[in-house]
Amino acid sequence: MQKQELSYKDTKFTVDTYWIDPLVDYEEQVDRPVVIICPGGGFKFHSDREAQPIALKFNSIGIHAVVLRYQLVDDDHSVYPLSLQEMATTLNWLKTQVEHHIDLKKVILIGFSAGSQIVADFNSIMLDPEQREKIFTDELEVEPAVNVMGYPVVDMTLGWPKEDSWAMKISPDIYYWQAQEHLTKNGKPTFIWQTVTDEVVPVMNSIIYAQKMDMLKIPYELHLFGSGSHGLSLATYVTQNPGVAKNLNDYDAKWWELCVNWLKLQKILPKH
Repeated sequence: MQKQELSYKDTKFTVDTYWIDPLVDYEEQVDRPVVIICPGGGFKFHSDREAQPIALKFNSIGIHAVVLRYQLVDDDHSVYPLSLQEMATTLNWLKTQVEHHIDLKKVILIGFSAGSQIVADFNSIMLDPEQREKIFTDELEVEPAVNVMGYPVVDMTLGWPKEDSWAMKISPDIYYWQAQEHLTKNGKPTFIWQTVTDEVVPVMNSIIYAQKMDMLKIPYELHLFGSGSHGLSLATYVTQNPGVAKNLNDYDAKWWELCVNWLKLQKILPKH
């Protein structure tokens, strides 16, 4: 893993890169898809359980990975719109990474929990030129092809966060609170998964985004598992907090296999 410092105007931020090295015995190098990962953490921290393990999992199926250390709530900044500007900057930066042989037509955005709201808002706001130009004056040279959202925060009026005061710190502008309200036909195909028993983020967040995608005829796949807690990540021993039984769930762990199959259907990965 290598850390790379990027900047949007006067604000610096970091990405963790997990590049797949070119194979020297290939006669011709292969351009590979890339995933940009937004870990959860309630906008207070970046959950490492949803960072490196996810990056390495994507590496294992031939996909480069980049973890975006997006803007968190601090004394001087809110999350929005800076996190969306950072995502756009990261996408454009991919175009400069020629030596890593990236297929820029196969860029995946994946978010977990709070990180998923950045993905949802980006899909809704930043892929619509009229909305984007209000907060990002540069051209968006690289667009994602698809999105993946795990136990996502979509609408901050549905039960997370519990305090409006924290929502106001995340974004004083309520425009960014409800990603589904700003989704247009410019949105990209999206894979969504969550458990109906999620005790932190109400499952309606997943449902309302899928409903809006359905209304706009944007391809999507929605998986709601009947049991399981919030923050599962891979739901295997790899991402289990030591001694925390609720981090393990063999049934919910199937989201990964379902997601890989969906990426094949979207032609991000070969079928065989």
